[in-house]
Amino acid sequence: MADSGFDLMPGERLVLFSNPHWWYFWKQVLSGIGVLILFVLATWASGGLATVLLWLTALVFIGWLADVVYEFVQWRTSRFAVTDQRVAYQSGFFRRQGVSIPLNRINNVNFEQSFIARLTGNGIVTIESAGETGDSVFENIPDPNNVRTVIFQQVEAAETADSDRDAAAIARAMRDDTTAGAGATASVEDRLAQLERLREAGAISEQEYAQKRSDILGSL
Repeated sequence: MADSGFDLMPGERLVLFSNPHWWYFWKQVLSGIGVLILFVLATWASGGLATVLLWLTALVFIGWLADVVYEFVQWRTSRFAVTDQRVAYQSGFFRRQGVSIPLNRINNVNFEQSFIARLTGNGIVTIESAGETGDSVFENIPDPNNVRTVIFQQVEAAETADSDRDAAAIARAMRDDTTAGAGATASVEDRLAQLERLREAGAISEQEYAQKRSDILGSL
């Protein structure tokens, strides 16, 4: 993953990375078969018709080859990734574009597979997120069910990390409050007011509020 070429932000960790599924090239494969059939017909023909068909085959082959090279560059520079902070998609060589969805804004993740897509391990992943952009649809994603699972795991991990940070911040605030008021009885009213603000903001539970209030009043 270190050599993926995906543009990460400072401190960001790459969890899942992939280029589009090889099914991305299905049109080029079908058109290549058409070029091959045209070449076979040219070799079977005779006289002036053979010459015309051979020239036609050569022109079609050049156009097909140019399209294959272009689509390969597009495929190689299209990258879908899940990190510990977001889901992102980047594409383009000369003109770069991308989509980035923070984990804390993801509401739901769905995937869709046709019968052929199930056989090939290909699919569509749709991410429902909060904001004006609405749903983000990503096509030709390898193993979309696993991608969905990984995204949910990272969303849950991010929520747990946020909860732990909030709990640590509350604990520090309460410790600071205890230290600030330990040597001054006159600050009891301020400490009670601060505690009330924490409760109103939802930063502490009713049980924590009652215990801390009891501690403050017990210090009188």
